[in-house]
Amino acid sequence: MARGPMMNPQTGAPLPAPAEVGKVLDSWTGLRNTVQPERMDPKDLVRARNIVLDDSGQPSRRRGYMLKLPGNVHSLFTSYQGVVLGVVNSELSIINPDYSYQQLAFIGTDPAAGMPPLVYTQVGDLVYYVGEVDRGLVSISGRSWGPWGDPNDLWLSPVVIPTETLPAIAGRLLRQPPHATCMTYYNGRLYLGRDRTLWATELYLYNFVDTTSGYKLFEADITMVGTVTDGVYVGTKEGLWFLSGPTFAEMKRTWCMDAGVLPGSMVYLPGELGNPPQVPLQAVTPVESAIMFMTTKGACIGLDGGKVTNMTETKFVFPNAVEAAALYHRQDGVNQYIATLQNAGSPTQNAAIGDYLDVTIIRGSGFPNGRP
Repeated sequence: MARGPMMNPQTGAPLPAPAEVGKVLDSWTGLRNTVQPERMDPKDLVRARNIVLDDSGQPSRRRGYMLKLPGNVHSLFTSYQGVVLGVVNSELSIINPDYSYQQLAFIGTDPAAGMPPLVYTQVGDLVYYVGEVDRGLVSISGRSWGPWGDPNDLWLSPVVIPTETLPAIAGRLLRQPPHATCMTYYNGRLYLGRDRTLWATELYLYNFVDTTSGYKLFEADITMVGTVTDGVYVGTKEGLWFLSGPTFAEMKRTWCMDAGVLPGSMVYLPGELGNPPQVPLQAVTPVESAIMFMTTKGACIGLDGGKVTNMTETKFVFPNAVEAAALYHRQDGVNQYIATLQNAGSPTQNAAIGDYLDVTIIRGSGFPNGRP
């Protein structure tokens, strides 16, 4: 039986409802928009501005920013030795800690003109870079630039001395690596993706690709290539693949997910940070390397063995996006994947993760229409 309001025994009028008891929250779990507001947990955030949550859920004010290097700056890369490369006003440069820079080579790639930025990978002391119209390498110790790729084609044939009756047949045509929009290093080869083709340089011969068999074709344009201990992830506009095998020719493709990967969103993470949500950071796991990237269905982690986890699918739905700019950042003990997304032309605002996520904590009672 329903219980009516308590009545004043003297006047017979209903007594006012008791005041709502407030809740003390000492941590939050982050943004969530996959359920209706009335179904949200008290520690979920509906909206936020300029805050960072640490691993315990403690919020703190996001640090501000300051202009250090004016001009057209893009295509940043940090080497293993901590040397920063970037394009400054159309010049590939070494950017020093005091934000002065040493110019190395002219670069024709310009994202403002609709051309993708440079992509990099490091092998030993050398950093290889490539774009749609640029290619080269930088010696970190020598702080110098050099060309990458032999302009002279090589035809290799089992027939050492061709004759009229025994020509140079069944050979291989080696050419310099193609221009590409994504690149990585794995097991003695550079892997380069452009359009629907994934190229691999010859084993330990980074100046050449075999145009007869040194490539693999995919069903959609390649947007990402990333390396873990035992294979290579290949992201396309339609999905994600994992390649593994003892040699490039023997590599098998494994389908991982059907969400398109956003170009420019991939970063490398310390292996322990790639643990799925149910595995604590302190747990001892066999994970040795990990990558993180954005897909059309959320932010994902790629681990050894082709194991992929969508970290945000149950928490947050991002607006449609076509590309991203991302980095891994560690500050004050907080590990962050930071990404800014360029939307696909829909009226929804651009989304951002980590430091660039605009956030305002709004929890409690007394909101209009009962909506927190």
